[in-house]
Amino acid sequence: MKTILHITEVLSGGVLPVIAGICNGLCDKYRFVVAYGIRFDTPKNLDEIFDSRVKLIPLRSLKTKISVKSDIEAIKDIKQCFRNEQPDIVHIHSTKAGIDARLGLLGVKVKKYYTPHGFCFLRKDHNAIKKAILRIMESTLAMMCDGIIACGKYEYEEARKITKNVVLIENGLDIGFVDWALENVKMKEHNYTIYTAGRIGPQKNPKLFNEIARRMPEYKFVWVGEGDDRNFLTSENIEITGLLSRRDVIKTTKNFDCYLSTSCWEGLPIALMEAMYLGKKCVVSDVEGNNELISEGRTGALFNKLEEACTKIKNDDNHGKEAKQFIIENYTLAKMCEKYEKIYG
Repeated sequence: MKTILHITEVLSGGVLPVIAGICNGLCDKYRFVVAYGIRFDTPKNLDEIFDSRVKLIPLRSLKTKISVKSDIEAIKDIKQCFRNEQPDIVHIHSTKAGIDARLGLLGVKVKKYYTPHGFCFLRKDHNAIKKAILRIMESTLAMMCDGIIACGKYEYEEARKITKNVVLIENGLDIGFVDWALENVKMKEHNYTIYTAGRIGPQKNPKLFNEIARRMPEYKFVWVGEGDDRNFLTSENIEITGLLSRRDVIKTTKNFDCYLSTSCWEGLPIALMEAMYLGKKCVVSDVEGNNELISEGRTGALFNKLEEACTKIKNDDNHGKEAKQFIIENYTLAKMCEKYEKIYG
């Protein structure tokens, strides 16, 4: 049985259900090991999220921010992990692990794949010079692995600009998990509620979320999550839930009505897939990732300006009449795992 080693600094957010989905969906056919960094939002119950056959290895040295000392330690820890586990394939996820693991395993004869989950050089909060430097870095690192596995069409097109070794395997939603999470959860009477889910940080644009809430005081807004930028959410009609388990996120959102994404950039968002599968009205920023899933008037609504977002939230039209079926037909965990099995061999 082949051993697949996953390495990531971010075992939370949208990356977690993707890695857990691959491991749980294919652990009958492969031995999986997951080496991960620890952040404030890393769930404490990872052993409940992953199949018991999946080996979990925390790497405290693998951090999100660049630090010469911790990066050197992370590279050493990744090398040691590789020696201990002797994997047939290494699958690296997200930017920081993408740097440390590809440098640490340079020259090692093993199949190495990298999934960015959103290239760092596409971040809207970086200036042009930093973006150019990051693009050069990713182009160089691309030569240190066997290929990039893009999680969405936009990521695939960007990856093709830096390497020829690219394959597209789109993120998939574990609809069985969603159905299980909602067992015996009943709809309660509530005021119309607009919500979003994810880490409160620059990517999710909490300033814009706050401004929309401020302009619509008659509605309740909920941010499902936690993060360093929670101080931007000052409007009195916003509630912040704090960190919740994925099951509790799904149970909580059962009684919400409209999913609002104010993201500045995305990979291919699992949170949006969940909202679509749950039949929520989805009003999302017209950025890569979001606009791969949303077709105006069929699976949701797209906006570019604040006023447009407010108008579409208030619009009573059923924007998402085809959303659930669209996810079932195109973006399930089963379809994702089927494609990964072909890559892993």
